[in-house]
Amino acid sequence: MNCPNCNTWNPEDKTVCWRCQAELPKPKPAKKKRQGGFPTWTWALIVALFALTLLAQCYFMPLSGGLGK
Repeated sequence: MNCPNCNTWNPEDKTVCWRCQAELPKPKPAKKKRQGGFPTWTWALIVALFALTLLAQCYFMPLSGGLGK
């Protein structure tokens, strides 16, 4: 990390600059990554395909009558 005061490189674990003794900014914590599972867009696609299949079955199914007519 570079010092904001004198632009000197400092190791990440230091809290003050070794050259000018200015306080260094705190490093930002790493963002936690989600563990496992599918992304949201994948679930939306699965639900859409299921709904499309259900609607297609209802649309093509005859509402009155049976197989013997």
